[in-house]
Amino acid sequence: MSIKPVWQMVHEAVTAKGGNIMKISEIIHYIKAKYDGVNRGTIHCQITVSCVNRQSRVHYAQNSKPRIANSQHDFLYYTGKGEVTLYNPEIHGVWEIAAVDGRLIVRRIDHFVNDDNAVQSMPAYSNLYNPVRKNVRRDDIPRPSQEEIRRYLEKWETLENYTAQERALEKLFWQVAPINSSLDDILIKIATLNTFYSTNIKSVFIVAKHILCLNIDERLSDGDETLVDEIANVTLSNGKVRNEFSFATKYCSHHKNKDNAYPIYDSYVEKLLCHFRDAEKPGFSDFHKEELRKFSVFKRVICELRKFYSLEMFSFKEIDKYLWQLGKEKFPNRYGKKKD
Repeated sequence: MSIKPVWQMVHEAVTAKGGNIMKISEIIHYIKAKYDGVNRGTIHCQITVSCVNRQSRVHYAQNSKPRIANSQHDFLYYTGKGEVTLYNPEIHGVWEIAAVDGRLIVRRIDHFVNDDNAVQSMPAYSNLYNPVRKNVRRDDIPRPSQEEIRRYLEKWETLENYTAQERALEKLFWQVAPINSSLDDILIKIATLNTFYSTNIKSVFIVAKHILCLNIDERLSDGDETLVDEIANVTLSNGKVRNEFSFATKYCSHHKNKDNAYPIYDSYVEKLLCHFRDAEKPGFSDFHKEELRKFSVFKRVICELRKFYSLEMFSFKEIDKYLWQLGKEKFPNRYGKKKD
């Protein structure tokens, strides 16, 4: 018997509570208790996909074209503070995904009558329907700029341990074992990454067999973005699925690939992206922290960061060196672990 799609699990969880307001954490707990092996990040993404008033839903395939919010994926309404309820157009209004000025937006489209009895359209965005994040400014975190990135790139060259590790990884991934058709080659690459950057891989052998079965070389060379998520979702010996997203971005990034296609995710980068999103309005991008563990969203956010702050001349690897160093400096890990 096949397991139902995750969006149906989400619908079941909210319906089981009578369609009342429910915390996203409660939905996740319900699904993980009832359905074994469902990834927490996947549940978060499906909730975002299904919320008619979340702007970030347009970054998913189900919502990639303009339409009225009346499909099977339009059943949630985000009420703020990490809570959702079943969407009711009579209460929450009629919503759509619309193409405006060359990009997709989420907006409410039913009408209201003003004091002069003139019918007017609702605005494209409204703080009434989209939760507002507070501007969080830290004077010790400079605004991204070309000068700041060059400063951190110069600083990187003084970090003898990391520059030596990167040279060793380049030799391993580009010269010694550039192909992924041998279990032995994959094993040594995973083990080295795991040792150098503490990627917290629990079973190197299981992950190596998983990568071998994916037959990744052609897709990797072409910069296939979907490959990262496939590598990341590893089924363990107990049947549970573990999301090795940080490792997967590093594994893809260290291979030679078209247009340096794979930016690297880690916890320091995540914290800085969330900080820069909230530090000024309008922010450089609209996303939720959990969505950064979907590679298409993560890469889009990095590209938007580069464009917003005029950093297009820097490669993904250079942006990573800047974000990682700054994040490690401003959001230190209390346990003193290296880059995850």
